[in-house]
Amino acid sequence: TLNLTSIVSDPAGNKLFASTDLGRKWTLLQERVTKDRIFWSVSGVDLDPDLVHMEMQDSSGGYLYVTCLIQNCSDKMVTAQFLGKIDHNSLLVQDDYVFVKVTTGNRTKHYVSYRRNEFVQMRFPKYALPKDVQIVSTDESQVFLALQEWYQSDTYNLYQSDSQGVYYSMILENVRSTKQPEENVLIDILEVHGVKGVFLANQKMDGKVTTCITYNKGRTWEPLTPPTTDMNGKPVSCKVPDCHLHLHLRWADNPYVSGTVHTKDSAPGLIMGAGNLGSKLVEYKEEMYITSDCGKTWRQVFEEEHHILYLDHGGVIVAIKDTSIPLKILK
Repeated sequence: TLNLTSIVSDPAGNKLFASTDLGRKWTLLQERVTKDRIFWSVSGVDLDPDLVHMEMQDSSGGYLYVTCLIQNCSDKMVTAQFLGKIDHNSLLVQDDYVFVKVTTGNRTKHYVSYRRNEFVQMRFPKYALPKDVQIVSTDESQVFLALQEWYQSDTYNLYQSDSQGVYYSMILENVRSTKQPEENVLIDILEVHGVKGVFLANQKMDGKVTTCITYNKGRTWEPLTPPTTDMNGKPVSCKVPDCHLHLHLRWADNPYVSGTVHTKDSAPGLIMGAGNLGSKLVEYKEEMYITSDCGKTWRQVFEEEHHILYLDHGGVIVAIKDTSIPLKILK
């Protein structure tokens, strides 16, 4: 049984090493593997537990999706799983699905394989003209993805698939996004851990960012109900429908806000995050709010952002006051 793997970059490219003795000895498996595009066998989907999925560069400089058994990943023993070349850094193996994309000229096609069957082109509505696609979730045999249309610059539309991940319909427009260093894209949607089908998203409309929640995997969305009192028990002036609770989800323009909502599989229904009351999300407000019923009712617990740890299935919450050092640098 394989215990550890590591990817080491060198000037010539990316090399994949494997160890079977807890890292004492390492064996070179492949020399032209795309970093972060190596995936282990998925239990219950892949037949062999020693199978490895990887994106690798061929002799002509193109990229292929191949698999091999960890005991022998030489060039002669790898098996191409997609006919033809794929775009660099496009392979994703997640749960029941494998995703790749292929660009020819200025046209990009996205493909999916369900439970390791043959690849099929993903079908979006006729009006959709995607310039980028990001996979959000593949839980419970359904794909959630964010698609950026040709006319969008800092937002994505959220789509939901059939069970095989082929056909898609839009479930939420204009989810906020930002391009991070190294061209990584962060989309402001967060899957709540511990309760299936619950997502939080920050929608950007007319320059205003607002937070909404779904309890049924995106079929319906609603704003967050504000608390009736502040942390001192005094009534707040925030009344629906003109005022709601808004949270920083995955990122924030303010570097002193971590932009993370805290949820955990072992603490179902418990959500804690930084945000504000009002008609929109304000970047330089980071009051802390908590819910124990998965977002139905909220209360304020701190006036400033804290780092949070859940212990004992949420029975104990450790809160550490934020530092003056930007959190994105601390990470």
